[in-house]
Amino acid sequence: MINRNDILNKSRVFTLEEIRAYLEAQTGHLLSAAQADKLLRDALPKESYFQSAILRWLRENYPAAFVWKVQTGPYARQGVPDICAVIDGRFYGFEVKRPYVGRLSCIQQATIEAIEKAGGQAGVVTWPDDARKLIENK
Repeated sequence: MINRNDILNKSRVFTLEEIRAYLEAQTGHLLSAAQADKLLRDALPKESYFQSAILRWLRENYPAAFVWKVQTGPYARQGVPDICAVIDGRFYGFEVKRPYVGRLSCIQQATIEAIEKAGGQAGVVTWPDDARKLIENK
């Protein structure tokens, strides 16, 4: 049986069918895909929860790195990854998405491709371990 802590601790990757069955068991009702998706979105922490965990991990593991959270607003460039870092002279962009429900926009995908074309590393991450894998994939 799935519980919320399993999902947040990434102890195991679940299929959307397994999550839907769990939510149906919790609610006692059969759920449409849209209803299950809404319940899952409501149950998961906001993206900022995952951003904070990744920022904390980066700062703990790369204390000499230049790490920042990109600010959004009317004058910000769209599609720039949520977290950026320069580690050992190399640029990294981390587009943070919530597990199971996060979706990459077209502009975010294009920006990741542009960063990589320019010689940086960029990708979609949810957990600190995903950030580690992106960094180690130099």
